[in-house]
Amino acid sequence: MKPWQLNRRMDSLSQELASPVKMGTRIDYNCLSEPERQLLDKVQEIVDKYAPAQPPKDVMVENAPLCVKGLEIFFRRVTELFSEVIPMTLCCDELEEWYFKLYFYNFYKDWMEQLKQLRNMPKEQHQTLLLDYREAGLLPNKMFRFHQSQFESSGQNGGGDGRQ
Repeated sequence: MKPWQLNRRMDSLSQELASPVKMGTRIDYNCLSEPERQLLDKVQEIVDKYAPAQPPKDVMVENAPLCVKGLEIFFRRVTELFSEVIPMTLCCDELEEWYFKLYFYNFYKDWMEQLKQLRNMPKEQHQTLLLDYREAGLLPNKMFRFHQSQFESSGQNGGGDGRQ
């Protein structure tokens, strides 16, 4: 292949990679248990009944427990997949796996506590906080890292991980 042909092909590939087709992550229906399938089928029947529009508000309220349970199924499956795949692919030993589980569990608990606080917050306070975060440039998606804290241990030296 001549250099100009190679350059043209590289430019073509670069353009294809620059605008990839968006595909969502999917959970295989076959991996679900029979009760999970039945529940999700009921939810889908409700959605299909009113398609292409969304079901009316009263129908959604009436069937909220089914929909919430369906979301719980997806959340549990995604969480299980994440918490199984990450240690299998990135952890080299039992200690690394333990640290992953420790951090993941603590992240999840902290996040649930924060969601509870935000949802119980008065609307005015919630809106003020939202406005403050936007003005500070933290929203919609600026990320930062908290300083890592040391874990207390019952060791004699009082070091966070048993070392000083």
